[in-house]
Amino acid sequence: MRRQHPARRGRTHAGAHLVLLAMLLLAVQMLVLPRAASAQSAGPEFATLVADNLYMDGPSRLIADGNVEALFGQTRLSARRIVYDRDSGRIRIDGPLVLREGREVLILADQAELSEDLEQGLIRSARFVIQEQLQIAAGQIERLDSRFTEMTSVVASSCEVCADRPTPLWEIRARRVVHDDEAQQIYFENAQFRMFGLPVAYIPRLRVPDPRLTRATGFLMPRFSFGTGHGFGLRAPYFIVLGPDRDLTLTPFVASEGTLALEMRYRQAFATGNLELGGLVARDNIRPGQIRSMGYAVGDFAPGRGFRLGFNLIHSSDPTVPGDYERGASRLDNDITLERIRRDERIRLQLLHFRSLRGGDDNATLPNQIGQAVLERRFDMPVLGGIASYRLEAHALRRRQPLPAALPEPVPGMGAGPRAQQMERVSLDLGWRRDTVLPGGVLAAVGLHLGLDHFRLADTGGTFPTSHTRVTPNVMAELRWPLLRAASADGAANLIEPVAQVIWSDDRITNLPNETSRMPEFDEGNLFTHDRFAGRDSREVGLRANLGLSWTRHDPDGWSSTLTLGRIWRQRDLGQFPAQSPLSGQASTWLVAGSLDMAEGLTVSNRSLFDSDFSLERTAFELDWSTPRHGISTSYMRILANPFENRAATSSEIRFEGHRNIDDVWTARLGWRYDVAQRRAARATVGLNYENECLRVEMGIERDFATPATPVASTSFGLSIDILGIGGNPSRARRACSDL
Repeated sequence: MRRQHPARRGRTHAGAHLVLLAMLLLAVQMLVLPRAASAQSAGPEFATLVADNLYMDGPSRLIADGNVEALFGQTRLSARRIVYDRDSGRIRIDGPLVLREGREVLILADQAELSEDLEQGLIRSARFVIQEQLQIAAGQIERLDSRFTEMTSVVASSCEVCADRPTPLWEIRARRVVHDDEAQQIYFENAQFRMFGLPVAYIPRLRVPDPRLTRATGFLMPRFSFGTGHGFGLRAPYFIVLGPDRDLTLTPFVASEGTLALEMRYRQAFATGNLELGGLVARDNIRPGQIRSMGYAVGDFAPGRGFRLGFNLIHSSDPTVPGDYERGASRLDNDITLERIRRDERIRLQLLHFRSLRGGDDNATLPNQIGQAVLERRFDMPVLGGIASYRLEAHALRRRQPLPAALPEPVPGMGAGPRAQQMERVSLDLGWRRDTVLPGGVLAAVGLHLGLDHFRLADTGGTFPTSHTRVTPNVMAELRWPLLRAASADGAANLIEPVAQVIWSDDRITNLPNETSRMPEFDEGNLFTHDRFAGRDSREVGLRANLGLSWTRHDPDGWSSTLTLGRIWRQRDLGQFPAQSPLSGQASTWLVAGSLDMAEGLTVSNRSLFDSDFSLERTAFELDWSTPRHGISTSYMRILANPFENRAATSSEIRFEGHRNIDDVWTARLGWRYDVAQRRAARATVGLNYENECLRVEMGIERDFATPATPVASTSFGLSIDILGIGGNPSRARRACSDL
């Protein structure tokens, strides 16, 4: 207790037992707010009352005066003066008073008069702040009971109100407001919504969730759009809470070009995972007279024993529905996957069905029905030492119709005949590798690998055998010599590592159709491996040497760089790879890959392939730069024509995406894709975002230019506005008085 006033000391001493009794009564009856009642049932909490002066004014009147503070649990009350009258059962609080309940509720007022149980009474000239977001200023607050609070002459807003900006960006004015603390709902009567102080809408009755409630039935913020096919459109989503674990969102979509659509999304959470179902039904003038639809299902579950079950199913009534309704993709993928990954084990079961949306593809002849099962394990090899592994795979695919024509430019081992309607394959990979350190710090490794594949084919037209078993052995020897310079003159650490790897396999090539390995890659990730085919339909064979050199530098200033140079030499060219492939010929192209990672957020990477006369065949360049004020991501890609990979012409493209924070609330976005080979733009996007403590606005324009796959160009404009600070929708922006 702070210092008592000298004039009151005698009175306080004379009635010491009354003072202690009154303090206990005041602490228990005044400080236990309705929100603390549930906590009280779990056990009593310590109450504290501190004031400059505390004295009795009569037998039943207790007065605490000067810098009064009362604490009970998470509740804290600060006031200038508190008067408790035991006979009338009333508590009078003179302000300015501040009442805090943790970080959730803050009340500031000039004066309050409450009952001793604090369930009834008046608070005058008050400001009610919830979750440090929504502010409600009222001429008078009347507490009806522990659940309901009534306010009159109300102005509500989550915008910062400053001395030089007394009018908030948006506000709701109402004659009467009722706050339901149990349901966490706020009810406005005769509400008027204002922007910049100007009336925008009048709403007789309005209900909004308070900031503590993250899920509530009601309308979400609408979204405006403009598109080439739909014209001006409006989406008004309605969110329905079906329970604590599930909800439903219905979004009507109306556009000026005659579009009427209903989009739906259902979500449910289970103890073991999540499920989402959705889709849309529409009538529009893009395809007049048709009812267009699309549906999807997405799930992610943990059935137990470390397994994950996921599925992604989608279907549309026609190929253009996803693109027309902002769900664009080059194909629709359906998959069901059961997988478990542990330190030395991987189990994967997958069913896949895809539907191409490209104009030149025939889904009837594509191998779009696929099933796969994979079991991989590795373990320490007894006696021999090192690490052993095995991989068992079952793979099956099916077309609705056989493909009668041969694929372009077949090569040995890839089959020149028509593609089978159905193909089944079982593959077993057995591997072993042991590493050791030789004198001088040289790292040596030896390894064995055996690949077994059994094929069964149907409807091949007699070109391929209906059944075949293939055996592919590999023997590997490898030397690495890491050379480390820990501290150079400038303090940098450098690591140079030359690598030589020799692999032997027999030269037998079996003519079988290849469905899974038509686009073999060559990069630093598979430079030192026995097989560069992605699938097991084909396997790399022959005597070959993989040679490479890597250099890594770590600078004391915080940046690092890497450089890799490599190439593959073969004893003789077996023609396994098409002529246009970087892996074709007796010697592959030169691989040059490098990266630079700066401490300032700049990252640069490049991978290029050069032929023997150092002419560029393929390159991929990417630059990313991120700072607190801006972000840039740009890339350049160039790949020469390759008919075997269904690439009739050289592909070359530049991509750029960036954003710039103009100030604390404005952000500009820009995106651009340019087809260098065709000398025309492919896509352009421009956007502008605004976000302060109470409002978020996102607007953008996107232009898709005409291409051979999509001959019709399209333009779309989107605008979304979110009012922040209500319904569990907080702002990420800093509160400031100079935003606008």
